[in-house]
Amino acid sequence: MVAVVIAACAASAAMATGVALPSAAASPITDADARGFVNSPARCDPQQTAVVIGRTKLSEIAICADGRGGYEYRGVRISDRAIMRLPATALANGCFGAHTEQVVYTVSERKLLLTSGIRIMRDEAMVEFKDFRNPAVGVVTQMSGR
Repeated sequence: MVAVVIAACAASAAMATGVALPSAAASPITDADARGFVNSPARCDPQQTAVVIGRTKLSEIAICADGRGGYEYRGVRISDRAIMRLPATALANGCFGAHTEQVVYTVSERKLLLTSGIRIMRDEAMVEFKDFRNPAVGVVTQMSGR
């Protein structure tokens, strides 16, 4: 299962999106802090810290660290505020993975990818992403129309 997630994340990162990414000097995510998105279920508990946060046109995601080596995926579908909380795994390529019995969630700086077996259920491009592990990188905001 982890090999599938790693392969999916590597493949998604390698695919050209045709979307230009600005430099690290992009505007910060104004509605977020070190625990995730403010006033959103995509926010870590007080005893946790956000490792990465991201926003697509359809979702908000926070990967939370518990300080003991564990991670949690917290996602919210923006349209109906549906919440998903799952144990998460840090993958060797910098991505994070989480899964239910039927769906694998892969979070990278480029996208949120939901798969079931070999079927891609959703492929959502990140429009904003912050990696707290590497503060020098800053915020990545994708620009549309290019």
